[in-house]
Amino acid sequence: MNDGERISSSAVRAALTAGDMQRAASLLGRPFALGGHVAHGDKLGRELGFATANIPLEPGRVPLRGIFVVEALGVRAGAQGSKPWPGVASLGVRPTVKADGTTLLEVHLFDFSDELYGRRLEVNFLAKLREEEKYDGLDALRAAIARDVARAKDYFATRRHG
Repeated sequence: MNDGERISSSAVRAALTAGDMQRAASLLGRPFALGGHVAHGDKLGRELGFATANIPLEPGRVPLRGIFVVEALGVRAGAQGSKPWPGVASLGVRPTVKADGTTLLEVHLFDFSDELYGRRLEVNFLAKLREEEKYDGLDALRAAIARDVARAKDYFATRRHG
């Protein structure tokens, strides 16, 4: 039970589907997380000015989609790897740049430039910013990503100081 509510996988899925990451975390006792090994991608994020760690996911196994405030574990080797690294992530099918519908988790880590290929990351989902959208070109996509990054940084600044 959690605040008088029965904790169940259905309740967790409902919270995730609704984008209520705080409720999902309350039910789980921790933030909802996805993990996987960083794979090479198209390098489009880098071209747009927002390099991403790409984590392929099994199709149909992810109960949510959208743009999220996240923190990643495993970014650094050794003991430093357990320190969460703030970022923003897109979880979905990238409709602006792909037509195949493959689900991908793309994580942009703030102020980070090292290589992560092959490293296993655990990504905690802290807040949902918006739904995934299809844009009329890369300039519109770049502007949307910049807004997402600013909102995610505001989230972390408010959480640390507010």
